[in-house]
Amino acid sequence: MKLSANKKNSAISQSYFHLSGVLMLSGILLAGVIMICSAVASYKDTISNAICQNCDALVTNISEYYNSPKDMMNADVIKLVQIAELEYGYKIWIYDENGEILYPSGDKTEILTPAIRAYLRTDDFIQIGYYTPDATSAQFCCAIRFYLEDQNKDVAQYYLASVSDAQMVQDYSNMLVRNLVLCLLIVLILFMILFRIGAKRLDSQLDEITTVTKKYAEGEFSARVELPEHANLYALGCTMNRMAEFIEQNETTRRNFIANVSHELRTPMTTIGGFADGILDGTIPESQHKKYIHIIADEIHRLKTLVNSMLNLTKFETGTMQIHLQTVDISKLLIKTVLMFEKRITDKHVEVEGLDDSALFAKADEDLLFQVLYNLIENAVKFVNTNGVISFALYTEDKIAHICVKNTGEGLADDELPKIFDRFYKTDASRSEDKTGLGLGLSISRKIVHLHQGHIVVKSVKGEYTCFEVQIPVGNV
Repeated sequence: MKLSANKKNSAISQSYFHLSGVLMLSGILLAGVIMICSAVASYKDTISNAICQNCDALVTNISEYYNSPKDMMNADVIKLVQIAELEYGYKIWIYDENGEILYPSGDKTEILTPAIRAYLRTDDFIQIGYYTPDATSAQFCCAIRFYLEDQNKDVAQYYLASVSDAQMVQDYSNMLVRNLVLCLLIVLILFMILFRIGAKRLDSQLDEITTVTKKYAEGEFSARVELPEHANLYALGCTMNRMAEFIEQNETTRRNFIANVSHELRTPMTTIGGFADGILDGTIPESQHKKYIHIIADEIHRLKTLVNSMLNLTKFETGTMQIHLQTVDISKLLIKTVLMFEKRITDKHVEVEGLDDSALFAKADEDLLFQVLYNLIENAVKFVNTNGVISFALYTEDKIAHICVKNTGEGLADDELPKIFDRFYKTDASRSEDKTGLGLGLSISRKIVHLHQGHIVVKSVKGEYTCFEVQIPVGNV
């Protein structure tokens, strides 16, 4: 609406600007509260993930200097932990399998409580609270359980706990609130000043903001408020643009995820439909029906695996996943899974080693363990180099079943190792070589292994190999 010179239109314009101002400020306040809650939660998750990744990285480094349980805290390990404390700004404790403090020597701080040890049987522990006697503010506490293997292949269990100041989260929240309040005050003052000196100067700016706001309300978050830097409502436009960028980024992630899932579903469904039609209409001769029915069965299994992954991810997020333990012939399950990738292995001229190892049995959920093996083998087949080698190793040490999947190839960079198990994370190599993967396989695999009270680790040398090792208790088999 454009302002005219007559009083009637001026009065209408004034009423419009009064109403627009109230609605605009209310909308900004609501959007700001939502943005603050989302930003604080996201910031907290980011810090939590970073702490867990740093602890996992430290465990990986400790394994390089580990000699034996008697010499667990040797000089190299102690120096490594001290460097980590300085670099990360955390206080770190290391315990043996009985919960006795190994580092720092003589420390009596009770971080690893029985409740935390019980929690570590299923997953890593990360919470905010007051964990040290001298704590004056809330702290992040991260605890993980890990296994180390000496030169004699003996495996020992240890715990690592770290504590860092969580006041930064509260400071971040306070900062967002202050910024929102400050922004609202600035907008309110600008609105009052501009209204007093003439509604006409606000007309074009409010038209622009109103138009873009309507697009946001319709779900079109690509629109941006375009105002000159000297405009009175430029700060408000910038705030709305930042809000739109934040929402648009989340929408892009969601749409990409749905697109990837749709593609993964469409490919096997197209194959199944094409071959089924060919059998029904006689295009495929009867002598080849069995061959193509096998292909259809494989594609159905692929669909089932994808759907199960999505369902399991939901169950993991809601904490409703349950496992059904039974005696599983892991070597037989491994061979069965490898055969599903036979064509892809043959096409890349890959040599497979280690499938003739002795049988390995463990108490596990066969369906869930199959998902872990499928994900690890699929990764190995994707990223092994042409004419390369995929090798497997199965063995038992101290009632712990070890399943190793190793492939030659590009390998992983050091900075990628701590993030490889993150949900939706894809390395630079996988982004170029794997266009349809969802980045969920390793995250789901880690959660499944934790449900089995086990551990999964990755070792890699850039330009040489990548090796994933699953460690789960054998149980009473």
